[in-house]
Parts: sequence; structure tokens; C-alpha cells
Amino acid sequence: MKKITIIWLLFMLTILTGCSNANQSNNANNPRPALTKAQINEIITAATESVIVDVDFSQIPKPDPAQQKEINERMRYLGENLKGKVTIENRKIIVARVNGEPITASDWYWKNTNKIVQAKYKNKSIPSNTEILNDLIETKVISSTARSLGLYPPKEQAKAYIDDQRKYMENLQPEEITILIQAWGISEEEYFLLMEDVYADSLAKINWGVYLDKYENNTPDNEQGYAVKSPSWIDDDKIKPLVEKAEVQVTSEGHQLGISFNDKDKGVNL
Repeated sequence: MKKITIIWLLFMLTILTGCSNANQSNNANNPRPALTKAQINEIITAATESVIVDVDFSQIPKPDPAQQKEINERMRYLGENLKGKVTIENRKIIVARVNGEPITASDWYWKNTNKIVQAKYKNKSIPSNTEILNDLIETKVISSTARSLGLYPPKEQAKAYIDDQRKYMENLQPEEITILIQAWGISEEEYFLLMEDVYADSLAKINWGVYLDKYENNTPDNEQGYAVKSPSWIDDDKIKPLVEKAEVQVTSEGHQLGISFNDKDKGVNL
């Protein structure tokens, strides 16, 4: 079955939820030679193949009615809280930069809203603005690292992934996504436009993960000691030192949203 589906991507990482200064390598004392064009293409091809997999749609199980009802409720609540916040217009407003990577108002509202929804449904405390900013810093640091290696998702990879997601939407017609879009007050086309940045950051993490697996033995072991392949998995030892070195700037627009940054508060929530 496909490793990353629409519903999982909405609450990733966020895939996305995954980090160095764009001009720094993972080991400043032993910098790795720049990747060749052939190596970059090989990594991106492997990453793309790991998330775009031919499947038999009829074999994909659907939630039972009780599960579907709970998922629908959560997605409706999410959409209602995204409405008027994660918008095409807010994609143009930059609230912070991390190693030069922009965090837009839409990015902020997306992460903020998702965290609040998760907290509500898991009976956890609402995260602070600092915690939300830390998550975004981690995401953008990973993207900046991928970019520094020449591995930020090229248009062809991003288009292939979006086309694949469209195929899933068309064939599976997941009712929770329909409910999300309706509650959000957007069209399906606007949905894919608004998800572009989320998809790009997720692909950047996967590209970097494939690079690390190929060149730095990043593949984790399972309980039996055998290597476990996961394109979106990255050892926190790779991320944390890069997050700590990240250059973060909050714009005036960011301050207006209550975003502030103090280097001593910077952390990584893994």
C-alpha cells in the first residue's frame, strides 16, 4: 500500500511536519563534496518512487462507520478553523524566514490550527506560539538543507506528486477530504494550490532522507536489528544540531500575529 496518503499527509509532519544553515554541511570539519547532477537525479527518482506507487484502489480498506464518523468530525472542525486563515492571499504574506526559507501566514495558520485540532482530540494542552514556531523552524531547516544539497523538490517531482494525489481523490473520493474542503470554504483546485507548500516541504524531507540513507547510513533498525526503510524518517541527531544553528528572523507581519523568537527558546520537538 502507498506509504503516504492524503489523510496522513494532512496530519504529518508533519512529513512535514522535516536542518542546517543553507551554507553549512552536516559536518563542517569534513564537508562532503557537492552532489553531481546524476546523483541528484538518482536521489530524487528514488524518493519519488518511494511515495508514488501503483496500487489497486479496490484493495485499500476504508474505515468502519464509527471511525469514519470520527474522522469526518475532526476534518469538519479542521476545515472550519482553517477558513479565512489558510488562503491564497496569506501565502503571499511572509511572517518569518528560516535560513532564508519563508514561513508564510498560511504556513503559520496551517500549523497552528492542526496543532490545536490535535490537542483537542487527544485531550492535550494547547501548544504555545513558541512550540508552533519551533515545529515550523524544524520543517524549514530541513527544506533549507535539502535546497543546499540541490535536493529541494523540482517542479517535475512536485507535479508528479500532486497528480498522484489527484488520482487518489478521483478514485477513492474520500468523504473526509470532501467534508474538509466544504468546511474550509474552498474548491478542490484551491485545495491543491494551498497544499503545494505542504507537499513541497514533505518531499524535501523525503529527498533529504534518501540522501542520508544513501550517504550517511541513516536507515534505522527495528527491534530485531534489521534495517527498516522509511523515506520520511530522519534521525533526530541529524536534525537537532542544524536547528540549533538555524538563522531565524520574524517579520513585522509575524509580530502582528503574536510570533516572537528568542534564540534561547529555540528547540526541536521530535
